[in-house]
Amino acid sequence: MVVKRATWKYTSLFKSLKKGLAMKKIIKSIFVLMLSFSFSNASLVEDGYIELEKGNVLEAANIFKVSCEKGAFAGCYNLGLMYFKGEHIAKNYTKAEEYFSKACVQGHQNACYNLANMYEKGLGVEKDNFKAVDLYIKTCKNGVSSSCFNLAIMYKNGNGVEKDDFRAVDFYTKACEMNHQKACYNLGVMYLEGDFLAINKTKAKEYFEKSCELGYSNACKELGKL
Repeated sequence: MVVKRATWKYTSLFKSLKKGLAMKKIIKSIFVLMLSFSFSNASLVEDGYIELEKGNVLEAANIFKVSCEKGAFAGCYNLGLMYFKGEHIAKNYTKAEEYFSKACVQGHQNACYNLANMYEKGLGVEKDNFKAVDLYIKTCKNGVSSSCFNLAIMYKNGNGVEKDDFRAVDFYTKACEMNHQKACYNLGVMYLEGDFLAINKTKAKEYFEKSCELGYSNACKELGKL
């Protein structure tokens, strides 16, 4: 009886192992399929870039559209950018919002930033500062320096939000830490002029130096005056 019970256990274990291995194979196959699908879409987006460089604008737009429909968020973003800028095809903010939204939902941070900008300024959409701030905050947290900077401007001037100098300084600082040249410059000005922050020429110089090193000419001019 003991032997039979042991045999049953080993048999069950063997069957379980076979099932486990089979499941691993299935998961591996799905992963490989998804990976190849991802590479395929990436390649399709790259084809769009190539056509755009050749000047084949309509072909590029069509490729970006197809790649977007297949789930490549970069394709959605690029097509949205074409409609937003109107450099290669007729400017169409409604279309830009549509494709930026699709890319943003899939996690494309620059698409989310552009969408926030559209809501802030009412470009192709009804002006909505709540949506703009929400998207700016999310993208700022994800490393988009311009989102942090725009939030700082909004809170500093009370544009669409309640004026809040504490939050303005916080977002300027975050943007500057991400090497946003204008954010560093604005902090320098605040320290130099005693705008909300206590006058501190040493701090002002530090921020002007960083901004100047990042290529902002106004900061370099202020440095020359100190």
